[in-house]
Amino acid sequence: MKPQRIGLLALAGVSLLTMTQAAVAKSQDTSPAAIVKQSHKAKGFINLYYSDERGELYLEANRLNSPFLLVTSLPQGVGSNDIGLDRGQLGQTRMVQFERQGPFLILKQLNTRYRADSDNAAERRAVQEAFADSVLWRGKVLEGKPALVAINDLVIRDLHGVSQVLAQTGQGHYRLDSARSLVLPQGVKSFERNADVDVLLTFSADTAGTQVAQVTPDGTAMSVRMRYSFVELPEAGFEPRAYHPMSGFLSEEHVNYASRVDEPLVRRQLIRHRLQKVTPGPAPSKVVKPIVYYLDPGVPEPIRSALLDGARWWQGAFEQAGFIDGFRVELLPEDADPQDINYNMIQWVHRASRGWSYGASLTDPRTGEIIKGQVTLGSLRVRQDHLIARGLTAGWQDRAAAGQAQLSLSLARIRQLAAHEVGHTLGLDHNFAASSNDDASVMDYPYPKVTLKGQEIDISAPYSVGVGVWDKFAIAYGYGDYGDEAADTQEQARLLEQAARQGLRYIGEADSRGANAGNMHASLWDNGDDPVAELVRLERVRRQALENFSAQALLPGEPLGELTDALVPIYLLTRYQITAAAKVIGGTDYSYQQTPEGSRWHYAAPQLQLDALSALLGGLSAASLELPQPVLETLVPKAGNYGATRESQAGGLGVIGDPLAMAEVLSRHTVAQLLQPQRLNRVAQAHMADNEQLSVMVLVDKLLAATLYQEPKTGSEQGIWMRVNAVVMDQLLASLHDEQSSPEVKAMLADRLNFSIKQLKRLSNRGSDYQAAHFNWLQQGLTAALADDSVKLLPHPLPMPPGSPI
Repeated sequence: MKPQRIGLLALAGVSLLTMTQAAVAKSQDTSPAAIVKQSHKAKGFINLYYSDERGELYLEANRLNSPFLLVTSLPQGVGSNDIGLDRGQLGQTRMVQFERQGPFLILKQLNTRYRADSDNAAERRAVQEAFADSVLWRGKVLEGKPALVAINDLVIRDLHGVSQVLAQTGQGHYRLDSARSLVLPQGVKSFERNADVDVLLTFSADTAGTQVAQVTPDGTAMSVRMRYSFVELPEAGFEPRAYHPMSGFLSEEHVNYASRVDEPLVRRQLIRHRLQKVTPGPAPSKVVKPIVYYLDPGVPEPIRSALLDGARWWQGAFEQAGFIDGFRVELLPEDADPQDINYNMIQWVHRASRGWSYGASLTDPRTGEIIKGQVTLGSLRVRQDHLIARGLTAGWQDRAAAGQAQLSLSLARIRQLAAHEVGHTLGLDHNFAASSNDDASVMDYPYPKVTLKGQEIDISAPYSVGVGVWDKFAIAYGYGDYGDEAADTQEQARLLEQAARQGLRYIGEADSRGANAGNMHASLWDNGDDPVAELVRLERVRRQALENFSAQALLPGEPLGELTDALVPIYLLTRYQITAAAKVIGGTDYSYQQTPEGSRWHYAAPQLQLDALSALLGGLSAASLELPQPVLETLVPKAGNYGATRESQAGGLGVIGDPLAMAEVLSRHTVAQLLQPQRLNRVAQAHMADNEQLSVMVLVDKLLAATLYQEPKTGSEQGIWMRVNAVVMDQLLASLHDEQSSPEVKAMLADRLNFSIKQLKRLSNRGSDYQAAHFNWLQQGLTAALADDSVKLLPHPLPMPPGSPI
């Protein structure tokens, strides 16, 4: 038996050796056929093969010299509004193509900025050869059938620019760590019109960024999913539509070297979806294929229903433009894959703090056609609306009614927000002048409408319902089908004339958002056609809301210490209307509308500017800035593990609520708006051309008369008065030393400040010792700061808690 046992063992050893050699031979077989056989396959627009054994992704090199789109996105976000790398975010859209060069396959990004829109191939080639392209990647082709290329090194890279964003947002130097990055097999998909590859990218740093550390388990290693989408270009047949500044649309632009000498070199085209009538022409018609948006099923009720309602507001605009069933919004079906390019998505995105929502689009850079709309809605914004509503209804006796009103306001805002962001993905730009036209557009930023009924706050109609008259005009202008190009052009001209007759205003980003914005009708988060009258009215609402404020603004179970955070948006209720009213000072009025006589612009009327100045200076009074004593007494320190957050007001009293800090930030907001350098430049030039206009001298003198030169205050008002004086002097110095201030403005500010020093010397001999010390401190600080621009009266101004977005 012993020899037989040896023989069996020997036979088993030979068999094991044979099997091992076969396995080694199999694993060493790198032929394309073997790779395909061993890999998970994703066949479609581009054929992809993922080898579990090698951890390598292969691409079939069969789509050569054929342009398509490459776009990155983030299926997983970082979760920080400050950083801005959110779930669903689209990156740069690139038009690219694969080319075979010898044994290599390259991915080339084509230059779409400079081109010739011509049927002449030689003319097109002349432009192509005049400007550089960009090779994004090179890989070696594995010879055989099919021709494969390993593309791990194409997709495991930071094409989205995450490292750059982290650096720009002050998070430090993060670098892609390839050793901790990989292709995600389950994220490799190919559809009829697009193919996607998901990768897990890890970005490492020696020191964690502050914001990164707040949203990651280990701030030195941030891992996020990035998606590469290879997208088929749309089929022919889409007719680009020329951009008009008054259209209200976003635009695609390129330099067209095929344009005639008597035509503009830069061609601008509206960004819009393809929408075709079954029966072309001005009559209403069914559509060939409707525009359909799909809502993320991860949205909870009742927010889900509110978002569906708001997004569906656009149905009426398309119906009015003649498209029967041209626009729909549905919940994403369970069996649908949101990665499929056929789905326009509305995504619900969570962050560690409230932040912006976005409406982005994947567009064809050749024509402006929108291929996919991507709406990103921040989930925490609704909580800020609810916080504002709780503060406004804190004085209601009927708490059940208050709770219902708070929820109703929050959902009303959600409807408006859904319509707004979907509007962007339909191609529409902001219209920040719409509030001056009775809320003519959902593309404005609305603040909740709050009124007074006796001594009770009323929030029963906080937001308008439905898209506005401007939105309907824009859809008709950008999408309307009137038969042919000539008929379209004629109808667009008629629509523009009609908008002018209706007095519809349109001002987009160009002169609205910036601190230096000069159009007096275009502001964010404001209400009413008269910004000054609205500020006066809203200030009355604010004072009543402060008088009514109580611990009933808290959520159930919240400790009393959290009341300070609930107070912030009520105390700052007028912050946006202050900005709107300040735009009247040195403000201008103009339109993008072109008339046969040409466009005109003018400064705001002198009396209107004086009224605005008076309203703004009223907000610097102690009566406006002081907290009611009963409210102040309820602002106890935060309890236990409840600490200050970004929504809290910083102060100088430690854990105790600081009323002077609140007065400082609101007064600085007003004074900074008044003394914005480019605003003062406009005031100066307007007065030089027309001495009826407000002058810088008068503006500054009235500011000082309302603050520093007032009769010294006593009691609780004294501290507010002194703090406001310091703020005023600090901002005057800041504008004096600002490089954007014109020489003429600098001369006038220096004159007023030197005069103030003389006045302070005189004033320091009056009043109490406390007041004398205040005047002496101001005088010494001004003297030093005029000689040295690095000297500040308040070197560390207290920050205002976050405002936008609400």
